[in-house]
Amino acid sequence: RLLKEIDSLGREYDPMEIVRLPYLSAVCNETLRIYPIGMLTFPRIVQEDISLFDYQLTKKDAVMGCIYLLHHREDLYPTPSQFKPERFLERQYTPYEFMPFGAGTRRCVGEALAQFEMKVVIATLLSNYEFALKDSRKEVPQRRGVTLAPKRGVPIKITGYRTVSKPSEVAVSL
Repeated sequence: RLLKEIDSLGREYDPMEIVRLPYLSAVCNETLRIYPIGMLTFPRIVQEDISLFDYQLTKKDAVMGCIYLLHHREDLYPTPSQFKPERFLERQYTPYEFMPFGAGTRRCVGEALAQFEMKVVIATLLSNYEFALKDSRKEVPQRRGVTLAPKRGVPIKITGYRTVSKPSEVAVSL
């Protein structure tokens, strides 16, 4: 489905067209949901004693959100370990349900550029090459400082080259 959507652009396209591809956006979002780059939000310091659900927070307590756990909540993302890009076509998540770049006023300033780069790179690679995983072992994320990254990397190999012709124009006569 992703290849068909990318191929619909033909060989020569404006990079801004890539950004607007709905299924590519869903694939990128699902990837960031399962393996967010940042696992935690920056800590916030409680300013005054407060009760939050069943928790008592006191002044000067540090509170951090866990993006990884949020993105794996079954009530928000049924079958959370399954890769299902369609979930992002079927539902619009709030910034506090899907937050791979944080949320609110402290959201990552590089979000738009990161998403743009991700889509352009994926579309460029997939429109030119065919890939396969070198092994089928499940990848496990590993914390590297404040970010998450693949523990072993994701070894892939190029198995072929793709050629995409420009979509033909269809004349419709009435």
